[in-house]
Amino acid sequence: MDGNELMDVEDFGAMATAFRNDEVDALMQMTGQGTVQKEKVGLPRLNINYDAETEDGRPLTRGVWKMYFDGRFIYASDVVVRPLLRTFEYSMWDAELNEGRGGFAAKSVQKTSFGGSFPDSSGGNKCGRLTRDEENALEKDDPAYINSRAVVCNQVIYGRISGEFTDADGETVSVTDEPMVAYFKRSGFKPVADFIDSLTKKNKLMAQCEMKLSTAKNKKGRVTYWTPVAQPGETVQISDSDKDLFGMFADTVKGHNDSVMKDHREALKSMSSDDDVDLAAEFGDADAA
Repeated sequence: MDGNELMDVEDFGAMATAFRNDEVDALMQMTGQGTVQKEKVGLPRLNINYDAETEDGRPLTRGVWKMYFDGRFIYASDVVVRPLLRTFEYSMWDAELNEGRGGFAAKSVQKTSFGGSFPDSSGGNKCGRLTRDEENALEKDDPAYINSRAVVCNQVIYGRISGEFTDADGETVSVTDEPMVAYFKRSGFKPVADFIDSLTKKNKLMAQCEMKLSTAKNKKGRVTYWTPVAQPGETVQISDSDKDLFGMFADTVKGHNDSVMKDHREALKSMSSDDDVDLAAEFGDADAA
C-alpha cells in the first residue's frame, strides 16, 4: 500500500465532521461500510393488471389499468394518455434468470422507426428476431426459429397521463398530466399503433391529441387476456412544460441506448475472444496432427 492509499489526518477530520452533521452516506463510505444502494426510481409505468389480489391478500380487479405512483400501485378502468414520444424496442424475457424470478435476457436500442438495425445487449440484432420470410424458411424446432418467436417487439409510449385511480384500499388517487411510460406489445401493440396511424392520416400531431384508454376482455381457449381500447379525446396545445418533458424523455431513451450499446460492444468483444480461443485450439490440433 502506498502513501496515497492511507487515511491521513484530514480524512479523520472530515469523518468527524460527517458524524457531527449526521451525513449518513458520507459516513458509510468513509468508515468502510460502503455506500447505500438506492433504489432506482424511474417513470411511472402503465400496464394492464393481471393480479387477482395483492401480496397481502387484498382483492384486485383484473383487466384494469395499473400504475406504480407515489409509492403504491393504483388502478383505473379508464385513463387519458397524451403521447409525446413513441419508440420501438425488441426484448427477450428469460423466466429462469434471477433465481427463477425472471429477467431480460436481451434488450435492443430504442428507435422511432423500424428502419435499419436494432443492436441489442447480447451483441446481436433485434435480440434474434427474424423476418417472417426467414422464419418460414426454418423448421419449427430450429433453435433460431424458437428464439425468434420468443422475442417481443415493444411499442414504447412516453407521455402524460390523467385519470381517477384507486389504490388497493379503495382510496381515490387523482392523477393529472403526470409523466409516464407504457410498453404495448403482442395483442396490445396494434390498437395503439392504429390510433397513432389514424392521427397521422389526419395530419394531427400526437402530442396535441389525448388518447382515451380502456380495456377489452378477450378469450382464446382457456386463456383470458385484455387488450387496450384507444379512442380520441380532447385536442390540446403543446406547452413549454411539454417541451421540457420531451427533452427529459429524449434523455431517458439516450441513457437506455447508451447502456445497451455498452453491453453490445462488450458482448461482441467476448464473442471475438471466444472465437480466438477456438481458432487457437484448431491450430493446436493441426500442429499435433
